[in-house]
Amino acid sequence: MNNTSSLSSESRVSPAVIAERLSAVGQLGIAYSDDYLGWLLGAGDGSHPTNPVRAQLATKMLVDELPLATTLVDPASVSHARVREALESVHDPDFVARVVDDGVDDQWLGCRPEMGQTAMTMFAGTISLTEAIIHGTMTVGFNPQGAKHHAAFSSSSGFCVFNDMAWAAREFVAAGLRPLYLDWDIHAGDGTQSMLFDSNIPTLSIHNGSAFPGDGMTRDVGLVGTRHVRHHESNHAFNWCVENTDGDDGFAWAIDEAVAVIDDYQPDVILLAAGADGMGGDNALGVHNTYTYAGFESAAIAVAQAASRWSRGRVLIGGAGGYQPLTHTPRVWANVVEAIYLGVNR
Repeated sequence: MNNTSSLSSESRVSPAVIAERLSAVGQLGIAYSDDYLGWLLGAGDGSHPTNPVRAQLATKMLVDELPLATTLVDPASVSHARVREALESVHDPDFVARVVDDGVDDQWLGCRPEMGQTAMTMFAGTISLTEAIIHGTMTVGFNPQGAKHHAAFSSSSGFCVFNDMAWAAREFVAAGLRPLYLDWDIHAGDGTQSMLFDSNIPTLSIHNGSAFPGDGMTRDVGLVGTRHVRHHESNHAFNWCVENTDGDDGFAWAIDEAVAVIDDYQPDVILLAAGADGMGGDNALGVHNTYTYAGFESAAIAVAQAASRWSRGRVLIGGAGGYQPLTHTPRVWANVVEAIYLGVNR
């Protein structure tokens, strides 16, 4: 994809239109807007490791490879008032106002109101997919700019400003569903765990125990550098820490244990933060793990099988992290989404 025009507004539809035009079975919803390309953190000059072109590329891959199954959902179909209400239901309203109204946050330099609006758009993408899954108009939804899993109640962290998955999990509960959150980003899903810690919603995180954020809630600081677990079972929070250079074998160890937890909880919907930053090769953050495409595909198949067993194929996927934006990151995301979509629609 060389320009944004190939994802024109004519190819996007709202959840309401999906309900009118498509049957529930077999539809893959992708929340995408060219506004995502404005997510320029840091100095805003495009040099930040979270280059948003990764979202555009992954979306293009999925549209090209699953042309009859994909439906692009425009985040702009969600009203500004609805997004603001959702944000303030899970975040400190003063924090929301600072980001959205003042355009100020630690994740970028200076006063940039357009960044607050882009943060809202990305959150709206997850709102669109969540509502479509609840209404039964799609089973699998993917927001490449979703799963901002470090964001906390009253502050941003680790390139994440608003925690869309924490909101989605609570929204599923309000709709009478039993959600479970799984996170395999190489960095712990600390913000989502914290925001759901007292909710009885299970949070499962697979991450490098030596990497950011380094807190004692998602790892045992005395065991850093080893494979280990740090669970808070009474709060339904589970953490598997892989070693700093672990590859697919470490990933598989954690996935197998996570699937056992999923089978125990038997969720009605699975939320997945599908971080691609464990992929081997050069990356902008100096991560040393060596996952492969095969490792990610195996993990995705395991999720699809669990979703087929318990959640009627309902899976909400957010891209989370990935710091090889022109190469491996969009390819990993597309492969994972395809494997889950095909796995639950056999």
